[in-house]
Amino acid sequence: MNRLLLIYFLAFQCVLGISQNNVLKSKIEATLKNEAFDYASVGISVRTLDGDEVVNIGGDKKLIPASSQKLITTFNAIDILGADYKFKTRIGYSGKIDRSGTLEGDLVVIGSGDPTFGAKRFGQDWREIVNKIVNAAKKKGIKCIDGNIDIRTNVFKGQPIPGSWPYGDVANYYGSGSWAFNFNENEYDLFFKPKVKEGQIAQIESIDPEIPYLKIESEVVTKGKNTGDNAYIYGDQYHYRKIVRGSIPYSSKSFKIKGSIPNPPLSFASLLSFELEENGILTNGLSITEHPIKKSDFEELLTIKSESLSQIVSEANFESINLYCEALLRLIGKKEKNEGSIDAGLEVISERLASIGIDKYSFRLEDGSGLSPRNNIAPSSFTTFLNIIAQQLGRDKMLKYIPQTGVSGTVSTLLQKKKSQKKFYLKSGSMGSVLSYTGLFQGKSGKWYAICFISNNHSHGNSAVKRKAEDIFELLYLGM
Repeated sequence: MNRLLLIYFLAFQCVLGISQNNVLKSKIEATLKNEAFDYASVGISVRTLDGDEVVNIGGDKKLIPASSQKLITTFNAIDILGADYKFKTRIGYSGKIDRSGTLEGDLVVIGSGDPTFGAKRFGQDWREIVNKIVNAAKKKGIKCIDGNIDIRTNVFKGQPIPGSWPYGDVANYYGSGSWAFNFNENEYDLFFKPKVKEGQIAQIESIDPEIPYLKIESEVVTKGKNTGDNAYIYGDQYHYRKIVRGSIPYSSKSFKIKGSIPNPPLSFASLLSFELEENGILTNGLSITEHPIKKSDFEELLTIKSESLSQIVSEANFESINLYCEALLRLIGKKEKNEGSIDAGLEVISERLASIGIDKYSFRLEDGSGLSPRNNIAPSSFTTFLNIIAQQLGRDKMLKYIPQTGVSGTVSTLLQKKKSQKKFYLKSGSMGSVLSYTGLFQGKSGKWYAICFISNNHSHGNSAVKRKAEDIFELLYLGM
């Protein structure tokens, strides 16, 4: 009799669970009828950390994830390279130093692909590193360099920027790409003169760092005080002539935007050459070399190590840094395919996704950061990936790498005044008519879930979709 009652009880609980899910699904579908989603393609997938998908509303559509894709790159990097991995940039020289202090060879910088070299967010300063190199050369007795300042770029292969990135992005700070040698996060500050009248061209006041040979022409128009930054820099990543167009608000102080440093290896070599000569060490020329230097031909002066991969991944996801993810993508290719290229990195990740049961036709990856508008993935496949990572890495470790809503990163203002405010850990992604949120959350019941929400091609802007997404997240929290 007790056994029969147990069967009835379990059956009732099952029916109750299905009924509750249907009610929840109906509420979410009602929210999606809001005008914020007019003409939009929306996909939502929610999955228990045991792997069961409990909500799928358009979850099998392939949609553009934008920066949410960073989770795929960074968690693969943690698994392949290890959380303690550190980049090492080696500086030294080839040839011999004669009695007069002339280096009969090259001053050599061996790039490691480190995206954090000279990054202020990690307490570094590229100028201090340049001074360290100069002082190391002085200590070694070098007074003149008969060869070149030679940057070795053999760690990576091929172009630094994915071919599907929009041309309008690559000259701006977030579109620098990943080079075999990077510095100052490959960005410079561009300052416009203050107090320019509305409707007039805003003239450039200064550039920091002062990249040799960089010339920028301004077609930027000054508008009202609260019109925001709508200025964009245009130009090829290898060329030193740029043009900046758009508008900036009227300001009584210098107004700043950020650009991507052209050809970072060559730009750094130029800056290092200048500083050496300022310190009395004559230099002969600059070179970028794509093949490795023999150990027997290299005398090391110093090594610059990065922070741990764990810290780099946290920054990449919390602050949505494209450069970091593109560097990790190429490093993954180097580690697994012995080729530090974009294609090799994408091949590795695609193979790994397929190996955990994700249909290879349910995603298309074009880069590591999500900047390409040609990336796409089905939300259901994304939550499958997150579910596997939670099982392999552990939920608590996983949460260290994803911003908490209402607390940190790009979602610090999400879910304000909501009961679910601190219950979600989400990587956001956004570009024109694209908004996504992907990660983990804890329902009111205490149970944990993986979630992927993506909206594409909505007609009323990302702010309107964000507000409705918050309503959906609140429904999910309360209903689970």
